[in-house]
Amino acid sequence: MLAIKIEKTKAQAIIAKLREDKNLDNNYKIKRDETSVIIPVLKITTDIKEFETTKTLEKQEAVSKGFKDILLDEGVPKEIVSQINSAYDIVGDIVIIGIDKELTLYYSAIGKALLKLHSSAKTVLNKLGEHKGVYRTQDMELVYGVDTRETIIKENGCKIKIDVEKVFCSTRLSEERRRIVSLVEDGETIGVFFAGAGPFALAIAKNKEVKEIVAIELNDLAVKYLIENIKINHTEEIIKPILGDVKIEAEKYPNYFDRVIMPLPKSAELFLNSAIFAAKNGGYIHLYKFVSKDDPYTETEKEIEEIAKVNNVVLEIVNKRIIRSYSPSIVQIVVDLRLKK
Repeated sequence: MLAIKIEKTKAQAIIAKLREDKNLDNNYKIKRDETSVIIPVLKITTDIKEFETTKTLEKQEAVSKGFKDILLDEGVPKEIVSQINSAYDIVGDIVIIGIDKELTLYYSAIGKALLKLHSSAKTVLNKLGEHKGVYRTQDMELVYGVDTRETIIKENGCKIKIDVEKVFCSTRLSEERRRIVSLVEDGETIGVFFAGAGPFALAIAKNKEVKEIVAIELNDLAVKYLIENIKINHTEEIIKPILGDVKIEAEKYPNYFDRVIMPLPKSAELFLNSAIFAAKNGGYIHLYKFVSKDDPYTETEKEIEEIAKVNNVVLEIVNKRIIRSYSPSIVQIVVDLRLKK
């Protein structure tokens, strides 16, 4: 068997990515200790090569039954099981899955099966439709377990408390947040636009000696969680939470930030003018966007060039990469920009 060994704080995001890529070996249990997690995989791909381990899970009990096997054992008809989505996310102690409303009668069986496989989880929710609105919220309903939408995500040495239904926070971006942390230099002043409950700001504050982080967010509930998370993580002296519109609030910070992070995957480019205004000469801007899988960069690069001309600045692309798949035809990218005024 093949396995990777990673730090415990990175486990949730890596497992979610492996599950999305259908590269999690469900024939073995995941092994955890105080500091690390050993995860069985079907193959060692380029993005997990650095985590490859020679340690095995031979002493662990093989998982004889997967999610759908358990459902079959519980008497759920095979034709019904074949209709159930095998992909799901684990956010803190909540399992989030997409189930067709026509399968309501099987909610209990589905929920029990998922909680049997994931003993640390306590709640199973069904997502109703896609993320919607300015705040990218998502309606959900209880499938099984404790009726709650609140949980705590542990990643990158942080604890992030959120309401999964009303505050957007993707655990699949944990590795991207770790990458950004690795780029940040001590002493920087950082602006996080569309800060949400604080995952980017908290990751930086907990792992780097920065001067200040200004976290701007429009969703008042997200800001309430942001303020609470700042206290939970003891970062009151570093992170300044601001409730407001980025276009308005950024005007208060001319040439102020060494780095601006813009984790709004839809329409973030519409706020690039604000980032240019608020960033210092020589500063960095990290722009996130959903794009076509077939041609992920052409349109975005043209938009960046046009916005740079309007602002009479140079936006040098120092890095660009696909972060994750969003749908069969859509991926999320990040473009790292160096600003020259």
